[in-house]
Amino acid sequence: MAEFLTTNGTSFHIENIIMEAKSKLILVSPFLQISKTFYERLKDASNKNVAIKIIYGKDDLKPNERNSLAELKNVELFFFQNLHAKCYFNENKMVITSMNMYEFSEKNNREMGVLIDRHTDNLVFDKAVAETLSIIQSAEPVPLHKSSRQTISEVKPVTNGLKQKFQKQIRGYCIRCEERIDYNADKPYCPDCYAIWVQYENPEYIENVCHRCGEYDETSMNKPQDSNCYKLWKKEQKQNSF
Repeated sequence: MAEFLTTNGTSFHIENIIMEAKSKLILVSPFLQISKTFYERLKDASNKNVAIKIIYGKDDLKPNERNSLAELKNVELFFFQNLHAKCYFNENKMVITSMNMYEFSEKNNREMGVLIDRHTDNLVFDKAVAETLSIIQSAEPVPLHKSSRQTISEVKPVTNGLKQKFQKQIRGYCIRCEERIDYNADKPYCPDCYAIWVQYENPEYIENVCHRCGEYDETSMNKPQDSNCYKLWKKEQKQNSF
């Protein structure tokens, strides 16, 4: 028998659907944001050789989100422009809901959903699966391959007399929400995230991404870059000091 879900229940059962998938996992959501926790769940499923299909409808995936998905095996990504449905299922359980696969929805919105069990709601389950497969057939496959991003060390140096200085890359990433911001290792937050951080001012608080390249890693105000980007940054600082 189908079960009604509130916001927390919806989020809980979507996570369980991902964790309990044995052979297949299909995630349908117009808005797609690959948070660090969500990525780790997908990685676990991928490591179990679960075939994962993700269908989304808003073409605003960040480069690090594409790169992270590209690192997983058995993942297929599809874009369907007119998508408004939200449906998540594995072999046995399904959630049809108002909640997008988007961290903001879980934390800020009032959502509802319905949990469907294949064994007790077979007809409804099969009809939803058939509609999802129809959407996939009409969707555009999105190639998944890891792309490199320009970093400061890749920018050509500018010669000024005897000194050689590097042009500064003006764009980086907020280490909390991944928004594109000015690259400044001393100011690695966007204004909104900084306003939240400054309430506690914990320079060691663990965040999500590297300020320089935007890839997932444990960072903080004190250490806003991953180890590779930090080494490059120190090297560039040294070169620019001559």
